[in-house]
Amino acid sequence: MDKPIVADNKPVQVNLSKGQEYHFCTCGRSKSQPFCDGSHIGTSFTPRVIVSDEDQEAFLCACKHTGSTPFCDGSHAQFSDQQVGKEGPGIKTKQGDRPLAVPTPEEPTVTLIHQLANEGLSKLGHHGPMTSMGVPRHLLPHWDDIQILAAQMHTKPLMEDHPVGTALVIGPETKKPLQLNIPLFVSDMSFGSLSEEAKTAMAIGAELAGTGICSGEGGMLPEEQAANSRYFYELASAQFGYTEDILGKVQAFHFKGGQGAKTGTGGHLPGNKNIGKISQVRGIPEGEPAISPPTFKDLSSSSDYKKFADHVREISGGIPIGFKLSANHIEKDIQFALDASADYIILDGRGGGTGAAPELFRDHISVPTIPALARARKYLDAQGASGRVTLIVTGGLRLAPDFIKAMALGAEGVAIANSAMQAIGCVAARMCNTNNCPAGIATQNKQLRQRLNVEHSALRLQRYFSASVELMQTMARACGHQHLNEFNINDLTSWKKEVCDLSGIRYAGVESGS
Repeated sequence: MDKPIVADNKPVQVNLSKGQEYHFCTCGRSKSQPFCDGSHIGTSFTPRVIVSDEDQEAFLCACKHTGSTPFCDGSHAQFSDQQVGKEGPGIKTKQGDRPLAVPTPEEPTVTLIHQLANEGLSKLGHHGPMTSMGVPRHLLPHWDDIQILAAQMHTKPLMEDHPVGTALVIGPETKKPLQLNIPLFVSDMSFGSLSEEAKTAMAIGAELAGTGICSGEGGMLPEEQAANSRYFYELASAQFGYTEDILGKVQAFHFKGGQGAKTGTGGHLPGNKNIGKISQVRGIPEGEPAISPPTFKDLSSSSDYKKFADHVREISGGIPIGFKLSANHIEKDIQFALDASADYIILDGRGGGTGAAPELFRDHISVPTIPALARARKYLDAQGASGRVTLIVTGGLRLAPDFIKAMALGAEGVAIANSAMQAIGCVAARMCNTNNCPAGIATQNKQLRQRLNVEHSALRLQRYFSASVELMQTMARACGHQHLNEFNINDLTSWKKEVCDLSGIRYAGVESGS
């Protein structure tokens, strides 16, 4: 059956005379819109005969998808300028019915408003619509808007064969500081959100690169921990799978306060997904739902956390204890961590991703990573914590230039998640919350998991880390630095005043009035 051509994406204003007969074009092919010129011949369309019962000004449909022929009912809003002159999908509403709500660039929320009005949260769930990954990068302050200042005369660059140090020590004043060969490591991503193959591949790849991996809040996957000698254990509000026996096997331990895409709310893994090894690792009987409360039930004050931290230190022999904080009340939360005796802080800015998060949270909370990092560095310096408390940043960093700029802004290390997944095969389909990850990474589907070769993926991650650090060393030489930890705010500038205001770096132009 023929479909109508979208003649235009706005109605045609006409003057109709009382008692006069008009032939309204329904095919969209007429050159005399909104009226018929015979172009329908050879199609299944026929013009609609209308007789006006009064003299009137009218707005007649030009998109040919109205449910109130011949009058416009707003259906044209679904069509872009690029769709004009092309076949449309056909009329989907009965004559006289209200039009279907279709999102447009001008009104992108209309469909959700209709759904909330029709159903409340009965189908969406109490958090509203769910999504995955982080806030799209184009909606955030961009690392590419910051430029690096290379050395030449006043400060000299280093020769290309000059060695550049790369090591990072986490918790330098602890009894058992954790040394990484490079200032990059794999951030927290839970087994259950990711497949066993993905977690194991990343652990092996990080080990080959001389760096660490974080457990994520879903518990410690034994195969992952065994594959990496620089293992960070994350304890979140549900304390999935946590026993003190774990503490002798890990090299760092941190409490999870939040993450950039989801903070201040709990999580719920349905019982039908809490099966097999996932239930074993989380320490919850198979088939029972795994509930994460919004915060720790038995820990409240900074002294509560300090007492717990000191106990971990005693059992583990003094490993570094940290806090993973999302960038919300930055200074107040950092002070809480300092009062609780933090040896390191992982700060997750807006832009940090997750396997599944409510749009309400991912799209509307947290300070972007660039200003969050600048504020965190300034506050730690003001508190005299520099050199004692290691500052790690995460959330939306992908490539060597991002890492360089983050370290120049004050990060001592960078935890990566999204880029680590991409390094082992993620194609950025952004469908992590569907269990249908085509790369076999963010899924528990056995057939899809077979697509991920652990050994091959581990080598890919190692090469990504090695290449990234080599590029960072190249820029360090260009700036005259003998170690990656020598990058500093004087290495940065921006021609965008807004970026300078957000980050505290120097403006590249001439200040007005100067």
